[in-house]
Amino acid sequence: MGGVCGTDGQDGGQILLGASDQLQDGTMKEFSVQDNKILLIRQHGKVRGVSNKCTHYGAPLVKGALGDGFITCPWHGACFSTETGDIEDFPGCSSLMSYKIIEEGGNLYLELPKDINLSTTKRERFLGARKVEKESEHVVIVGGGAAGHTAIETFRAEGYKGKVTLVSAEKHLPYDRPKLSKKLDSKPEEMYLRSRDWYEEAGIELKLGTPVAEVQPQDKTLKLSSGEVMTYDKLLYCTGGMPRRLGVAGEELEGVHYLRTPEDANAIAENAEGKNLVVVGGSFIGMEVSASLVKKAGSVTVIDRNSTSFQSSLGPQVGAILQQIHRDNGVNFEMNSEVESIEEKEGGGVASVKLKSGKVLPADLVLIGAGVLPSTQPFQAVQDFLQPKGVIRVDEFMQSSDPNIWAAGDIVEFPMATYNNELVTIGHWGLAMYMGKIAALNIMGKQEPAKTVPFFWTMQYGKSIRFAGLCNGCDSTLVESDETGFLQLYTKDDLVMGVCTLGRDPIAAHFRNLVLKGEKLKLEDAAEKLKAVLPKS
Repeated sequence: MGGVCGTDGQDGGQILLGASDQLQDGTMKEFSVQDNKILLIRQHGKVRGVSNKCTHYGAPLVKGALGDGFITCPWHGACFSTETGDIEDFPGCSSLMSYKIIEEGGNLYLELPKDINLSTTKRERFLGARKVEKESEHVVIVGGGAAGHTAIETFRAEGYKGKVTLVSAEKHLPYDRPKLSKKLDSKPEEMYLRSRDWYEEAGIELKLGTPVAEVQPQDKTLKLSSGEVMTYDKLLYCTGGMPRRLGVAGEELEGVHYLRTPEDANAIAENAEGKNLVVVGGSFIGMEVSASLVKKAGSVTVIDRNSTSFQSSLGPQVGAILQQIHRDNGVNFEMNSEVESIEEKEGGGVASVKLKSGKVLPADLVLIGAGVLPSTQPFQAVQDFLQPKGVIRVDEFMQSSDPNIWAAGDIVEFPMATYNNELVTIGHWGLAMYMGKIAALNIMGKQEPAKTVPFFWTMQYGKSIRFAGLCNGCDSTLVESDETGFLQLYTKDDLVMGVCTLGRDPIAAHFRNLVLKGEKLKLEDAAEKLKAVLPKS
């Protein structure tokens, strides 16, 4: 794919890209023009043109998966309309550029856009100041993470002129949270999704560093930690999770860390040099931090109550593969183990971690990555609002049992339409962004149901592991594994519910598209059909 050069071919601002027969129906191809590249898609007899790189982290979309009217990024699962370039699923904030392609006389021509350089690869759906109507309804968003920010983007991109207030317990503007465990020394301003000026232009009132103490739906009010009482007409609650505590002695010692904020990440990075780091928890946070610091710390030891890493999230086969990669890079493991206590050294700080088996691990620094709990305490006094595990039940429109309250992200239980409306609670960054979009659209009365497929990724030693679908309660089948990576399938009743890959792009993106389309993939046929989308060697 790619490498076709455009040349001046017609007057009137058109550039010849190449012959029409270079682009077959149902395919996409890169074309080079003016030292840049654009992506052409032919589908249902029409040719469209968009910028060629994902707006999230710059993945080449030509290596992604083409769905019916959209492209799925091969790296992290963002989706873009092939007609408009609009971002439709996430992660990411910006849309693609879209170009008018003319097909004439057996050739393809690009109609050069006015006042836009072809090197520009991103487009913002909201630009310029948004005038807020003074007497409009007031939407309050509680939570400055993925869902909250994307809701703001959606409100303003869709032309909503009402008053919008963002209330966040964090003192920072919304930032790219997945970077915390992958690049611990990142400064907050380096991770901001948008600048402060952007929020000002969007007419968003910001209340940062302001936790909510209580929600009173009967009065449509919020009591803030400062004592201030805010009123709302419509509320979007999307506060995410808070780190689960172990409940052991020594957990409050200096040197014991959780990873929730940039300050947490920076403190871990600054104090790890040459130290004995003990990580409690063998899933995404703990393992990504271990990978980030094993060459910097004196030693890294992971304590895991399971027999293999990632056992609860990805299954024992994939877990064993990833755990071996960590071992090969110097990480130590204490499996089937739990913490009894964290011991204090003379003068204060951490000396060691004692396991329930009696074994003692030297430790200067401890990271607890034992999962999260939903940050929904302000609703505890609201009768019958929270589910037993503390999450908020919402419908396919992200609306709760209260007609004026919507919720999104890690704290909700919602029906997954692409999986027979199975009720799920999933803490994925891209999914939270999508839910924020859906919530905003429905707050505006657009009656847009959620229809998506979970997609997440993790980075371990420069290797990108991707997952698409669901795997809870599934059987797992390791289809293949070699030095280049692996392909694992997750099944129920011999139907594939999810895939996990390393070095097998764009299988995860392609599987996501199949599920969105409503296709059922049987285990006996899956390997052949999925591997058919791999690039020809």
